[in-house]
Amino acid sequence: MKRKRNYRTRWSGIRRHHLHNATPFVEAKEEIVSILEGKVVVGHSVHNDFEVLDIIHPCHMVRDTSMMRLLSRLAGFPRERCPSLKMLASKLLNRRIQVRTGKRGHCSVEDAQAALDLYKLVEGEWEQELQNKLSDHHSLYKPSYISSNHYMQDEYWPDDVVAGSP
Repeated sequence: MKRKRNYRTRWSGIRRHHLHNATPFVEAKEEIVSILEGKVVVGHSVHNDFEVLDIIHPCHMVRDTSMMRLLSRLAGFPRERCPSLKMLASKLLNRRIQVRTGKRGHCSVEDAQAALDLYKLVEGEWEQELQNKLSDHHSLYKPSYISSNHYMQDEYWPDDVVAGSP
């Protein structure tokens, strides 16, 4: 009996053909961990991604837009609600994302760009809030907003995405 796999295409965008000749999971995970080491990770509900990869990234190095109350407040959502990336992008960026989902799934690059743009909207306040919390712990934390030219300088992103970024 052939084992059936669930690629969670609706959310991941991954289909069976994407995995032909793909990098083995363990090897990919090692590379991802080395890329993320010492880096601030910006995303939406990134705990899901970390869970799939079975990795733990330091909390002070994660900027999860699903957890930022200021974004919810700016978008007019109740404090206790965790709005979707799609809703936040629509309300705060005036951008429609995830419109061609269904069987094709999300575009991870589109989602990443939206999460990053949402973060940039509140970066100063967010980082100041974190700085205040972390200063109590005498952290060696260095805020990411010291240099904002680092956002899209990632060799793993396609050239057309980097060229088209705002």
